[in-house]
Amino acid sequence: MRMTGIVLTALLAAPVAANPQSPPTAIPTDSPAKAQQPAQTPLVPHVSFDGPALTFNFPEVQVGVAEYEEGPTGATVLVFPKPVMAAVDVRGGAPGTVDTDILRLAYDDPSVNAITLAGGSAYGESVATGVENALKERIADPGGWDNIPGTSGAIIFDLGERRYNAVTPDERLARSALDAVRSGWVPLGARGAGRFAMQGGYFDDRQHSGQGAAFRQSGETKVLVVTVVNASGSIVDRNGRVLRCTHPVAGDCGAISERISKHLATLGATKHADASIGKSSGLTTNTTITVVVTNKPLPFWALQRLAVQVHTSMARAIQPFSTSGDGDTLFAVTTGGRGMAISEDDLDDLGLLASETAWDAILATAPAIPLVPPRTDVTLTSAMADACVGRYEFAPGAVAELRRNAAGLEIEVAGRNSLYIPLGKWVPLTLVAADEFELETPRADRLHIDRDAHGRIVGLTINPGPWPVRARRLQPN
Repeated sequence: MRMTGIVLTALLAAPVAANPQSPPTAIPTDSPAKAQQPAQTPLVPHVSFDGPALTFNFPEVQVGVAEYEEGPTGATVLVFPKPVMAAVDVRGGAPGTVDTDILRLAYDDPSVNAITLAGGSAYGESVATGVENALKERIADPGGWDNIPGTSGAIIFDLGERRYNAVTPDERLARSALDAVRSGWVPLGARGAGRFAMQGGYFDDRQHSGQGAAFRQSGETKVLVVTVVNASGSIVDRNGRVLRCTHPVAGDCGAISERISKHLATLGATKHADASIGKSSGLTTNTTITVVVTNKPLPFWALQRLAVQVHTSMARAIQPFSTSGDGDTLFAVTTGGRGMAISEDDLDDLGLLASETAWDAILATAPAIPLVPPRTDVTLTSAMADACVGRYEFAPGAVAELRRNAAGLEIEVAGRNSLYIPLGKWVPLTLVAADEFELETPRADRLHIDRDAHGRIVGLTINPGPWPVRARRLQPN
């Protein structure tokens, strides 16, 4: 006996991952909860977005997106009004998945109602169970074996050195994403599960990526791909050029072949450097998670082969792909039901169509980069510098101190390493506009002094814009 899934068409009209490969962490049992996480204002899910989006005609799948701006982080939910058949292909050394084992059992009966993608590492796995619990409340007989909704999911790591805090997707965010599902629309870039995704860390050139989607149709056959690229490798365009980099030359980031050759030529030096600075020098957990949906009726073996072919093809668009620090997961779904037979040629052609669509989706993950405000002719006075001096908390255990130096101001963060301010190092600040400084690091990130309506300094923000890293002021000078 096995689940056959439930029809959700009427239910959705109503108002409406699990083993990341990381070292075990000792959980303190004698510390009060408030010492771990101070009381906070309840998080507010955001479900309405402007900006780039893919529109398409495929009513058999609906997509909902929700985010916590306080992270920022988010979740993306794909819902199938009628149960579908799904397969999964998992690669790399650090996957985080939920309820994927059942997708490997070769059942031909449609049994999947939703697939979830989320940030938050293992914490984000609650999005899958949150969707299941929400669907349970909309079922007349949720205890019936055939009525239990089938939900699988995968997560990305978007914590640690990129945003200090531990705000993660949860069941409330999952319910908000489910309530927001709609047909024919997927937001692109820094949205949903890709809200704080990054790529390029393998070559020490981390750039923001995000959520991408693409749709192609050949005759009656439709293919939709939704992906979140949080890869160790770099995104590569169809001409073999690196899509994004820190310091482009005349707007070009160069060929991926040049980057790989340079890396291999210095491999010995790189290993020596790694040994001296340790693992904490950079992000080590990455993941690309993908859903491929087709309306082509397929037997399970063909759906599994489709998953393998498309996942393999993604190594063209992300290089290197599926490293020991990546937890790549791809779900392949057919909304067309169980197919009795398909020729190898037809299956290979479907795989080729889906593979090209997946590359389109990967390229669509690149978010719009906000314009950096130009430098203005400003002078940091002694009074201005004194007003900024103080302590600022990014998150419990991550406190920054701003102090005076001979040139003006400098900042150090105790307790947590980051991409922006290396642990244990004082980083000089250069005033470039009113209340805006540039961190004197290779990344040259911006730091903004935040004020309330009365002009009082209440905090600071690194990289104001789509990926803000905020700190509240603990005490004045």
